[in-house]
Amino acid sequence: MAETIQKVVSEITRGTRHPVYLLHGDELLSKDGAKAIVDALVPPEQQTLNVEVITEDRDLASLPVRLRTLPLLGGSKVVVVHDSKAFVSKQNLGDLAKKSLQAWQAGDAERALRLFLQAVGAAGEGEGFLERAGRGELSDPEWERVLGMEENPEAEPWLREIAGRAVADGAAIPEATGAGLAGIYEDAIQRGIPGNASLVLTAEVVDQRRVLFKRISAAGVVIDCGVRTGRTGETQMNPARSREKIREMVAAAGKTIAGDAVTSVVERTGFSMRALESEVEKILLYVGTRPAITPADVMEVLSNSRDSSIFDMTNALGDRDAARALRALRGLLAQREPIPPTLGRIASEIRPLIFARGALEQKLEGTLDPGMAYGTFQSRVLPRLQKKVEGDDGSAAKLLEMHPFRAFNLLKGATRYSLSELVRALEAIHETDLALKSSGSPEDLLMERLLISIIGGE
Repeated sequence: MAETIQKVVSEITRGTRHPVYLLHGDELLSKDGAKAIVDALVPPEQQTLNVEVITEDRDLASLPVRLRTLPLLGGSKVVVVHDSKAFVSKQNLGDLAKKSLQAWQAGDAERALRLFLQAVGAAGEGEGFLERAGRGELSDPEWERVLGMEENPEAEPWLREIAGRAVADGAAIPEATGAGLAGIYEDAIQRGIPGNASLVLTAEVVDQRRVLFKRISAAGVVIDCGVRTGRTGETQMNPARSREKIREMVAAAGKTIAGDAVTSVVERTGFSMRALESEVEKILLYVGTRPAITPADVMEVLSNSRDSSIFDMTNALGDRDAARALRALRGLLAQREPIPPTLGRIASEIRPLIFARGALEQKLEGTLDPGMAYGTFQSRVLPRLQKKVEGDDGSAAKLLEMHPFRAFNLLKGATRYSLSELVRALEAIHETDLALKSSGSPEDLLMERLLISIIGGE
């Protein structure tokens, strides 16, 4: 059965417990939910003896025994396994690849690498694949087979960078053990989990067609930790949950935070819970003993990062603000940010703007303006967009595969450009790439000319 964390916890407190709980979706939300369930199943003072957190790679073979070995002092027994790979199949490699890309874009390289390697391992590839990916030598069929997604120019910089990092770090590709892992869980469920014991699992990606998923759904509880968006049902972070999490962390530190400051943090973390937590921790350290966090504090902390400069530059492109875009570019150059990835990020902002412009012209003519609030977009424009793309694989459909807040910002930006201007912007990016490689002109000058050309529509 599919439930919410709040409902499940309420059921446990009333005496209803299940043999197995599966939480999937956002990594940190899943783990937060798992902790809430464990706390409801086992009182905190008993958890040292009654709760076991095991590692799937090392300890899973002993799972049936652990579930049946009751605590010495009685009470409920819970076994927890985080980040399960048992639900991965070749059919959901694309989900892993998308999550890896999202983590990379949010600045979480460690998580991006882990998910990428998991996808490569599940596809049955080896070290040679990583080396060729890092050199940009993958063929279109390999791209689609291994990553479960079509060739995606927006993702190419990520693919090369993360594969190159894997090679440099000597990272190992995990074995494709999903089926074997699933067998152990299935066996434990079939044997029967004792009435005073529970298994709690978290997983980022699940293939709902797998036998294991179906058995857990029948025997226990499945919790989707996120908000469903788009036609694909892709689970993404909810802006409201992001704001709630910020306030929880700030309150736990005994501080308050201004509403504008909360909004700034959400916008800069791109709805990645891991990135959000990291940035809030930085802000808390920055304010020290001061009781209140202001928008100025957020700007001071987050504006010093590479990711913030990139964020400001791409946002300025959408706002068609040349002065702000140039300031952000100069900030990146001052940090000695390599030019090719920066050029790739500019291109990755223009391509979705083209999708958004197409959606405006095809589906949403006259419904959106640059000053529209996000809440208005959610209530008025998004339902219309969803209704109009049924059975349509065009530009509007591509927008619906994104988080609504990302689609909202792209559509606002697209109102400021014509389709021909955006197409010309891609041509200008290609010309700049060639000039960087062959002309000998100063890189900073070429990049500044590019931004002026795009924003000025020249």
